[in-house]
Amino acid sequence: MIPSTSATELPNKAYLLPDAIAMWPPVWWTWPIIVVLLSSIMMVIWWWIRRYHKRAYRREALALLNSKLPQCSAKDTIVLCHELIRRCLVSLGQEQKAALSSRELVAYLDIDMPTKRQFSQLGDIFISAPYQQHVALDKERLDTMIATTRYWIRRHRA
Repeated sequence: MIPSTSATELPNKAYLLPDAIAMWPPVWWTWPIIVVLLSSIMMVIWWWIRRYHKRAYRREALALLNSKLPQCSAKDTIVLCHELIRRCLVSLGQEQKAALSSRELVAYLDIDMPTKRQFSQLGDIFISAPYQQHVALDKERLDTMIATTRYWIRRHRA
């Protein structure tokens, strides 16, 4: 075995290698893309906040409905449904629609509602209950009226 005392000499020692090429700043067209992406994100956030504030009356109406339901009788529940529908219309600036009689209002509201969720499907008791002295409804029918009102509050495009 022969011990190697000298290191292997590599040829071409005279070459100077450049420093590594930096990744920053990127190419010129990266900046417009970043600006477009950031402005798009800001626009989406602005739109969402504006929509959230614009629909605050819906959340308030649903909270009011949920808070008053346990202590309401059948007649009071139907009156509350009518009141919340009219308050939502007033919040949207539709005072003339909110001032319609109950029959005309139900016909107007049913235009944009799906067939199985229309107020006219609830029967004449939904329209005339606020004007009757005693109203007796079974639990299922009352729950259907409440569910239809909730659906309209969440989905209406008045």
